[in-house]
Amino acid sequence: MQKENRAAYGFILLGVMIMAAGVEMFFAPSGFVAGGATGLGIVLDEMAKREFGFSVPLWLVNLVWDIPLLFFARKKIGNVFFKRTVLGCVAFSVALFIAEFLPVYQGDLILVCLFGGTFVGIGAGLVLRNMGATGGTDLAAALIHEIIPKVSISQCIFLLDSVIILLGMAVFGIEQGMYAIASVYLTSRWVNTILQGVSFSKGAFIISEKWENIANALMEQAGRGVTAFHGKGMYTHHEKEILLCVFTANELVKIKQIVSEIDKNAFVLVTDMTEVLGEGFHEI
Repeated sequence: MQKENRAAYGFILLGVMIMAAGVEMFFAPSGFVAGGATGLGIVLDEMAKREFGFSVPLWLVNLVWDIPLLFFARKKIGNVFFKRTVLGCVAFSVALFIAEFLPVYQGDLILVCLFGGTFVGIGAGLVLRNMGATGGTDLAAALIHEIIPKVSISQCIFLLDSVIILLGMAVFGIEQGMYAIASVYLTSRWVNTILQGVSFSKGAFIISEKWENIANALMEQAGRGVTAFHGKGMYTHHEKEILLCVFTANELVKIKQIVSEIDKNAFVLVTDMTEVLGEGFHEI
């Protein structure tokens, strides 16, 4: 358990460093306000420079935003999640401070969108996959939901981030705002990829009158387990067995060949498996 905890904390630290690099190297220099506390920080920094001639560091805005939220959230979330959220919030602010010294890119906005969204998405995915959080609008939304249960957390996040993005558009212009929205979509796709895992496994549902012969051949020739489900054709009202076999992508041709040799009239449905855990694949 201790080793697992250390690994989780390590991945959270790695995640916040990648996120901070994406924000400081790509988003902040180009005025990309993609929501969250860092987005608000980018807006405040630009406004302070224009009106007063000084800079507001993103790490400071992040801390000022998160500290009161963590105080109120202490009794609302579990102990393990709270510890990892505190780690994520503090480490993210430290990482933002360090990332200020990294080289920045101010060029093609499409590249800013692609690389910034990828960095932030991968980093956020690593943090969330290890039961951590970096505070921001997510934590604020959870607290608002506790006060107003009728408003869901997703609605709160959408509202808060929308307000911040609109502020960014008002300060930096419509074009930056549109690219920032695109980067939010890219970030969410990367987060989903990290959370679900990257897998190259396939699954096949096989319907055939010769299901037993096919099942035996798959187990003997392909070395893959097969599960049979009892089904019923709603058009013919005939009862039949449905086979399920999970295998790696490079075994697909072999699986189809085995089925075809036994029953060329078999109905085969091949699908991608997002993540496969268990014997013969990845450990749970």
